Amino acid sequence: MPSHEPSRPRHPPLSARPVSLPPHDVLARRALDSPLLCDALSLARWSGPATPVTSGGVPGIDDARSAISRFSLWPHDLSGRIEERVTWLGGLHSAAEVAHFVVPWSAALRLGLVRIDGSLARPHPDLERRIRDPEQVLEWWFHEFEHTIAHARGDLARPHDPGPGTTGPDLLPEVLRFLYEAPDGHRPDLDTLAATALTGPPPPAAPGLPRTTDLLLHVLWQLSDTGAVALDHHPDGEGEDRCTVELTGLGRYGVRLLLLEVGIHAPLVDTLAEACASRFLDALAVLPFEERSPEAAAWLDRRGSDEALRQITEVVRGPGLALRRWVAAQVLNNTSSELEPRLRALLTSPRATEACLAAMVLLSSGMLGQRGIDHLLAEYGPWVVVDMVAAAMSPDGSALPAFLAADDTPDVDRLLLVGADPHVVGAHPDALMVLDGLVHHHPDPDAAARARELAVRLRVGGRSTDGP
Repeated sequence: MPSHEPSRPRHPPLSARPVSLPPHDVLARRALDSPLLCDALSLARWSGPATPVTSGGVPGIDDARSAISRFSLWPHDLSGRIEERVTWLGGLHSAAEVAHFVVPWSAALRLGLVRIDGSLARPHPDLERRIRDPEQVLEWWFHEFEHTIAHARGDLARPHDPGPGTTGPDLLPEVLRFLYEAPDGHRPDLDTLAATALTGPPPPAAPGLPRTTDLLLHVLWQLSDTGAVALDHHPDGEGEDRCTVELTGLGRYGVRLLLLEVGIHAPLVDTLAEACASRFLDALAVLPFEERSPEAAAWLDRRGSDEALRQITEVVRGPGLALRRWVAAQVLNNTSSELEPRLRALLTSPRATEACLAAMVLLSSGMLGQRGIDHLLAEYGPWVVVDMVAAAMSPDGSALPAFLAADDTPDVDRLLLVGADPHVVGAHPDALMVLDGLVHHHPDPDAAARARELAVRLRVGGRSTDGP
């Protein structure tokens, strides 16, 4: 079966897609390498054996200058020339003026990496042992991840009077959930995130106020210090700077904990074997194609082929479930030789969606001769094609050209656009959506024209009322 994936993630409100996570020791190493926690630990060690602090718990300016130089805690916009850095350091009057110092220092205090006794700061006496404990490191990291989300500032114009929708708590939760639901490796740009992830009203546009994408970039830069997101700046084809965003494995770990905290089901991939058929198929649909077979094998092993078929056929009936049926066909193809008699019986089902599913499995099973394949395609070809195209379509249709060019895609032109009975095609609930997609995205202009003619015939003549 074709392996193309939808380009835009979808999720029910109280359930997140299943994800895979690295082992905790790997996540802990990544947490220790994240800029914020790495700098906080460096400052904690640096504070030993004891460092004088002010009444506000901040080292004096001379000590702060030493730490800034030693750990390169410079502002991003400061040139790398030594003389400019020396001049900048000399103009400082308080360590609190340097965000790149005071942010990790404050984190070290919050996490207990540094203890203050009177006017002296010292490393926690058990610091080195605690660093070797992955669970402790992840606890530290998650605390700062939450703190950054809650305190990230996005308002660039009025930092002391943030307007609605301009702070981290306003912007980040929906963005992080969107990135969590996206396929692994998904890297949307800021415009896409602002348009698709932020569903609420944008901050009011007014002269002198930053755009939503600018606000979003500002809070994401702050979150990137935790290692939860990776930002990549590169010029696009027109020479403009383009920033893409990716949720890292560490970020996926943090977002999953946030989802669990608010009662949202956020399963890990290795829990899918126990899932019901509908949840299993929908979860499999958002996994990379190459990761599906092991999960399908575990799910089938728990049930056996006959019970698996029974459970699957109960949850693939009805409109809007083309993607679920497509994934179901991939799962059942793993055990099609055992199910051949039952699949052939399903071909006579009064429910077109079940018969179409059986036809898809048999057609891709390798068990049929050419005569059998031709017979099934003659009877079920239009439905199979509409179902597969509907399952492969992204909301904007941009995935269609790649799907149509794939080697294992059925002959859409021959099976659907030339000689197919309009009543058979029109009985499929997604027929018009698929035909309109072919009109706009089929690489062959003649095929696109035939799709337009068929869509017009369906609209003029009415569509069959036969249920799927």
